[in-house]
Amino acid sequence: MNVLAIMGGILQKVYSIPNQQIMTAELKMKNAKKRPFKWTRELVRLALNDSWTQTEIAKACRTQQSVVSAWSKGTKRGTEEQLKPLLNIYGSKLRRNAFRVYWSLNPENYEKQFFRVEGKVILSQAFFDPRRDQRGKLVKKIPMHKLVIHHQGEGKFRVAIQGRLTFRDSSQELECSVEDAIWNSQISEQMDVKSLLEFVDKYAETKLRDFPSDANTLPFLLRQALLNHGIPVDGVVEYPALW
Repeated sequence: MNVLAIMGGILQKVYSIPNQQIMTAELKMKNAKKRPFKWTRELVRLALNDSWTQTEIAKACRTQQSVVSAWSKGTKRGTEEQLKPLLNIYGSKLRRNAFRVYWSLNPENYEKQFFRVEGKVILSQAFFDPRRDQRGKLVKKIPMHKLVIHHQGEGKFRVAIQGRLTFRDSSQELECSVEDAIWNSQISEQMDVKSLLEFVDKYAETKLRDFPSDANTLPFLLRQALLNHGIPVDGVVEYPALW
């Protein structure tokens, strides 16, 4: 085999590698568009809340109204390719609603850690410390603790457990125009509904001892939030209407 033939074979292999990588990337992108879209229900509800009808959504997505009904209830998911007309309109809003950024600050060495938690927020509840003057008159309420609960799909939830950040030398609360920045956050492991209920009930009982009104109402607020988002809750007595 002559030198030119050898060089030609080498060049062919070199140039074939990028082409193979491009084809692989294109295949992955194509397959991704065919996978069930995780936020189908939320996307469809954005359109419905913006005065679209299920029939109009079905026409735009080239499917049937019964399919759109299943999407809106969360019993079925569309693909990214099917939902592209809605994603073009509501994708940016969906992305804004689909995750939150949290952070924690180590009080000893001021080491920072940042978290990005996906999932629709179904409950965000702060607990306030009433500050009073010497005569006992209420001056202001300062949020000191907070729970944020994300629904991450498939019956799974994650909780951001937050405490107010303070300066070490003065114990003065950290202030910021962006409310999310004033909290020191811990992020829980994923939980199912049963574990979530047990966790929050225990949190109310132990962490909120100095906040008796919040300790008593938090279990109700959680169950209300779950039911309002279409999530079944054991132990709730149902009185269905006759339609």
